[in-house]
Amino acid sequence: MIDFDGTLNAAISSTLGDQVPVSYLPKSSSTPVPILGVFTLITDAQFGEDGTPNENITVATLGLQVSQLAVPPAQGDSATINGMAYAVGNVDEDGLGWAYLNLNLG
Repeated sequence: MIDFDGTLNAAISSTLGDQVPVSYLPKSSSTPVPILGVFTLITDAQFGEDGTPNENITVATLGLQVSQLAVPPAQGDSATINGMAYAVGNVDEDGLGWAYLNLNLG
């Protein structure tokens, strides 16, 4: 059996070179854990029929290797990335040791 987490996830993440340091705080702990993750922040604007912007949209996600944490990531955890605090929303694990977290400004 292939050890996706130990062999592939770490190699892929480090090779892509888009990891950022994250201070991750599980809701069950009072001590943040330093980890590396792939952070994506997308901002966009929705425009009305007259062409004026009426809403700004921000979507933040964090991909991480689950084995960096003592417990799997969960909704209600928090993460600080580049000095900004985020609350973890939905968590989607891929079954191969990687998780994708939807983040909300916290």
